[in-house]
Amino acid sequence: MKERVKILIVEDEGVTAASIAELLEEEEYLISGIAKDAVAALRISSQQDAAPAVLVCDINIPGNTNGVELARQLKELYQCEVIFLTAYSDTKTLQAAFHTEPVMYVVKPYTDTQLLVAVQMAFHKLYQAQQALAGRHTLQLTDREKEIALLVAQGLTSKQIARNLFISVETVKTHRRRMLSKNNISSFPHLIYLLNNGS
Repeated sequence: MKERVKILIVEDEGVTAASIAELLEEEEYLISGIAKDAVAALRISSQQDAAPAVLVCDINIPGNTNGVELARQLKELYQCEVIFLTAYSDTKTLQAAFHTEPVMYVVKPYTDTQLLVAVQMAFHKLYQAQQALAGRHTLQLTDREKEIALLVAQGLTSKQIARNLFISVETVKTHRRRMLSKNNISSFPHLIYLLNNGS
């Protein structure tokens, strides 16, 4: 199986950062690290096998480097996709953020579904480029697996899917792992991208 791509979380509020990490890990995303400022984010990213493919970053972080400038640096270094988190910001900062070409701005307070959809969109951008190079990939999915994949694409968590389909959370996770394994795909957003594009 291909190496799984990683998400870096940059958020100075510890409880919020932990909540984001817990949500994403529950949905089987791989977190490369959590940083509260730019210095920590750059240090984590430079470690072996920790380069982020997706950056989830609060615009307003402590220190001399704000989230927008950090995103610009990390995008230049690692070609990562960017999701900005923000409660508020001045017009100048938002204009600067626009030039980093983020996938999405997620406004606080946000729902789990809003954040998951933003992350899926970031992964879709990554896989769109990869797919253009790699050629067509035909998915092998059962009807139940397609049903679960489409619910994930709508931003539902594994717990929500389990409730909707009257099955256990572990059964949902087993289906998700099996879909990736038998299609030799490293992450669920990649599978959803292929499903949405007629594979």
